[in-house]
Amino acid sequence: MDAHATYLFTYGTLMQGFDNPFAERLHNNSVFEGTGHFPGLLYLISWYPGAVFDADSPTKVHGEIYRLSSLEALIVELDDYEDVFEDENSSLYLRKTVSITKESGETVDCWVYLYNQPVTGLPLIEEGCFKRLG
Repeated sequence: MDAHATYLFTYGTLMQGFDNPFAERLHNNSVFEGTGHFPGLLYLISWYPGAVFDADSPTKVHGEIYRLSSLEALIVELDDYEDVFEDENSSLYLRKTVSITKESGETVDCWVYLYNQPVTGLPLIEEGCFKRLG
């Protein structure tokens, strides 16, 4: 997968319809490319979700694909928002490249913030779509 992906896949509070400065910054510095999914599980962490990638999962995590126009500056800000630290063990999320399946069936490699803490006891969002909870 492309370690220098210029696409971002969001499945939580960075999606359209969420009112926060980081979502606004993302939407002002990217092009919405549509929706997609990847195999995995989506958990409700608190007022926000956390996704775990699992290539063998029968369930999918659904979200939105953005083509980033100012990758370097934006990624630093988003890493901060997602609590990505140099020490991966203390990071709330890790930014990884994942192959996302678009509605058309095509795939695109995207940066995705995957949850990096234990999920034991967390509620599973069974349909894999955080937006539907709102």
